[in-house]
Amino acid sequence: MVVARFIQVLGFFFAILMLIKEFPIAHTFLVFAINLVGFFVILTGILTRLFSLPEVLLMDALIIGISLVIFIRAYRIKRLKDKFPPPPKVDTRCPVCGAYIKPQSDYCVLMDSKTHLYFDSKEHLEAFLKDPQAYKISKEINYDGVKKICLNKEEGWIEWGQNPQRITL
Repeated sequence: MVVARFIQVLGFFFAILMLIKEFPIAHTFLVFAINLVGFFVILTGILTRLFSLPEVLLMDALIIGISLVIFIRAYRIKRLKDKFPPPPKVDTRCPVCGAYIKPQSDYCVLMDSKTHLYFDSKEHLEAFLKDPQAYKISKEINYDGVKKICLNKEEGWIEWGQNPQRITL
């Protein structure tokens, strides 16, 4: 019985880990719901003597297996989502020229610790990086340094590192 409860706790651990690591919320709640329903079904089965110990262990293994499959799928979705910048919102403007960024266009993205800045061209991204204070003050941008950049939305993020770099394709 102790092993069966340990397995059940492991399922709830998956859900908590998914919540902390910001996995897709639907997958997180699905894992939590499967474990919660499974817990009550098993508890009811034990109290009514409907399930024997091997059946309880089998049900626990099935629940943890399903939870693990959902966890792995959510991990893959999150990893893929973290590789590419989100598309710009409808009213997003280039901080250099003020033009609206179209989601279907070739735009560049700069990520700092809090926000994403979208640029309508690589040249505007380079201009911003040469003198970010000029644009930060005039455009009221919350900017605290480069964390990642994306020059091509098809290729995804590039880690920027500690030293300023020249942007090359």
